Amino acid sequence: MVPASKARWYTARRSTIHEQGGQLFMVIVLLCICGTTIGKVTCNRTNSKLTAIPIPRHDAPRTVRELLAKVVNGQTATTGQFPWQASIRAALGRSVTVCGGSLIEAQWVLTAAHCANDYSVFQIGLGSIHLNMARLTMSTVIKFVHPEFDPWKLTNDVALIRLPSPVPYSLEIYPVKLPINLPPTDLYIGRQVTVSGFGRTSDAIQSISTILKYERMRIISNAECTNVYGAAIIRNTTLCAVGWERPYQNVCQGDSGGPMVMQQDDSSWVQIGIVSFVSSRGCSTGDPSGYIRTVNYLSWLAKTTGLRSLASVLS
Repeated sequence: MVPASKARWYTARRSTIHEQGGQLFMVIVLLCICGTTIGKVTCNRTNSKLTAIPIPRHDAPRTVRELLAKVVNGQTATTGQFPWQASIRAALGRSVTVCGGSLIEAQWVLTAAHCANDYSVFQIGLGSIHLNMARLTMSTVIKFVHPEFDPWKLTNDVALIRLPSPVPYSLEIYPVKLPINLPPTDLYIGRQVTVSGFGRTSDAIQSISTILKYERMRIISNAECTNVYGAAIIRNTTLCAVGWERPYQNVCQGDSGGPMVMQQDDSSWVQIGIVSFVSSRGCSTGDPSGYIRTVNYLSWLAKTTGLRSLASVLS
């Protein structure tokens, strides 16, 4: 468990866009919570970029602003509401980061690449809305990070974690559907989606939540999102969303790697996105949050896992 007093977030990249003749600098914030039992998580400033340092390797300049950025202003989930939700504690030595993930099959958890890339041991919690009271906990060292993951531009921010053995399904533990039957060209603009996680619930609270939260979001166009983050960050593999009812509804630090799901006409849920980043201005400012578009990675998921349920995407 990451001590709340040790919880920290880290920034990934500073991107420049133009607004009203001036320059507005946006820092893209990766949504994992880093913590360590010794030392501290730091950021290193190099060539006007903020470099992600998920383990203690450098001392950060004192002038680096620590922005206080779970699902912000979210609702409390009920038992069995999101049976695919996974909590992930990723460790390298004594450094630990907390992320979310989704069970996509009995032995596979889908998450963000930046939640796995620099870590070697993973503790996966399943089957509970309580972070520290998982119905089932497994440890593993087997990870598959997308080979073209770019930690600066946040492209291909997708990874898989393989569990040591298949998990038994129940009302509390059950995989989410992947979008194998959805049109690959569907942009989902204006659609209502749901995100869930154990991340921060407020910009003013440094600790993550011990209770699973969720929030309804609205997909916006990539053109609108590019106006905020720039074309270097927003690609055709990106989804962006804002709060469905209020602009300050959002994901936040600790939610990285968690699922964005959409309800289908038959009332089933399908995962169309993976939580990736928010703006450094904060989680509740109204700026859109960024997600990895799951449908773009079905072939990679199929080849990596060898799952029969995904065989159709390779045919």
